[in-house]
Amino acid sequence: MSGTFFTLDELGLRSDDDSHGERVCADDEVAAEPCVLEINDLATLAELQPLWRELLDKTPRPAFSQSFEWLQLYWQHFGAQQRLRAFCLDEEGDTAGMTVLVERDVRGVRELTLPSVGVETLWPLGADPAEQWRTIAKHLGTELARKQVLDVRGVFDPHGHFDAALQAAEVNVQSQPWSSTTTLHLEEDFDSYWSRMSPSIRHLVEQGEQRLATLGSAKFVRIRPQLADRSSPRLPDELYQDCLNIALNDEQQLSRADSVLNAPERHAFLRDLLPWVWRHSAADLCLLLSGSRPIAFRFHTHESGDLRTIWRGVDAEFRQLPLAALLLFRTIRDSCQRGDVALDLGPTQAEVARAWQGSLTPLRRFVVGDSVVTASPKLPEELNLYGA
Repeated sequence: MSGTFFTLDELGLRSDDDSHGERVCADDEVAAEPCVLEINDLATLAELQPLWRELLDKTPRPAFSQSFEWLQLYWQHFGAQQRLRAFCLDEEGDTAGMTVLVERDVRGVRELTLPSVGVETLWPLGADPAEQWRTIAKHLGTELARKQVLDVRGVFDPHGHFDAALQAAEVNVQSQPWSSTTTLHLEEDFDSYWSRMSPSIRHLVEQGEQRLATLGSAKFVRIRPQLADRSSPRLPDELYQDCLNIALNDEQQLSRADSVLNAPERHAFLRDLLPWVWRHSAADLCLLLSGSRPIAFRFHTHESGDLRTIWRGVDAEFRQLPLAALLLFRTIRDSCQRGDVALDLGPTQAEVARAWQGSLTPLRRFVVGDSVVTASPKLPEELNLYGA
């Protein structure tokens, strides 16, 4: 299916109240400015899945959280108190991008934001995600008044493209630091990578491996279901339970602001997400075992060799060991052998990026509207891989 722009008539949505969507430009404006089609129900988006997949293929560094399947699960668990607002951008007859927002009440303010759970976010789809915000901000300009704001968090904008797009829409934009993430680039062979590692990390891992060996047989296991593997159609219940038991015993992780277990609805979302990722061969589970007992895990999503951390944990009973560092060490070594491209660690401290030879990416928060939510939200806590 080609990237065609769908009018309301073509979708069968034209009605007197026009409750499902709205086109905001006239036919003679198509050549000058992008047009916007707003869709407010998941069923209509489901009909556009071929278009969604086409836009996803054009998106730089796409993640599983940008898939329609991810949105379906998100809406199942979080949609009851929110309104869906998906914007298709039409440029000269073709759909160039799609941005999905949700509208909800936050302390008496109507907030528009991207769907997100923990550190997973459904970012805009298309070849130029940042430019979409200019058209969307113009479309929303009359709404961003006293009782409504657009709040977008965790934006990577090193060249100011996102900021410039919003400024071009002539809206009131406030920007502030948000968090940071670390990406480990894995294109080289592991020996070359490890030779450049900081002395502190090398010593931590070497000493930790020796102490782990004194406990008995230690083993690293990695499970990455493939599309051709019909014998593993779902995430085995025992593996999920092993990870859950570890995580529930990891007080440090449970206290994190971005923990998927610190709220019942997040936990329910995770419980349903992992089997879904597994079935779509976008799952990557790394386990560290002492004997036959799992004592640490990392769960990633992966797309074209690009790994993103969504859940991890270490058994607090083994707190005297640097399990997080030991498991990451073995994960990186195995990824280099497999030919993976990059591993995103999520929110991390700057010294972690330096020690593990990663790229620290600063992230920002952008708020648009005359009435800005002044209360600072709790930021995602950062990962420290030096502790036990």
